[in-house]
Amino acid sequence: MHEETMSNPLLSLIDIDYPLIQAPMAGVSTPALAAAVSHAGALGSLGLGASTVAQAEAMIVATRQLTDRPFNVNLFCHAPPRRDARREADWATTLRPHFARYGSTPPDSLSEIYQTFIGHAPMLELLLDLSPAVVSFHFGLPERETIQRLRQQGIVTLVTATSLQEALLIEQQGIDVVVAQGYE
Repeated sequence: MHEETMSNPLLSLIDIDYPLIQAPMAGVSTPALAAAVSHAGALGSLGLGASTVAQAEAMIVATRQLTDRPFNVNLFCHAPPRRDARREADWATTLRPHFARYGSTPPDSLSEIYQTFIGHAPMLELLLDLSPAVVSFHFGLPERETIQRLRQQGIVTLVTATSLQEALLIEQQGIDVVVAQGYE
């Protein structure tokens, strides 16, 4: 730890030395990166939004093998998509000229790229079982019961807000920390 110790509620809550959170970049962050950031006294993060339950488990276990410091796991909480064949066909028609410019064609059908954490019971059970120090969410909030179960397990919760309205909603849901993010 740095000789000039900082002090604020975030540092105490998460047990870190510096008020810095490594961005949890899905598909890019690794256990080695998260562990290195945590070792340096900040909060390392794993972006698990694109991960299966098995992949998430492997990344959390690997990070634990590299550090005994707190780290964050991040999941996506976007609204589950509602399939609409007509609307999807319209998108394909609209995008066809853009694909053609590059010698390609739009896909025959659209599929969900990332599974939302909302209602994802197997991922919740994994988090409750492995109990990482911090779990954060982007693109929305999980169900209130999910938040309560994580917090009862002693897991600190963070959610990213992109507006004051989102921040107030997050606060009402009992999240520990609101992470402000803008387009700046």
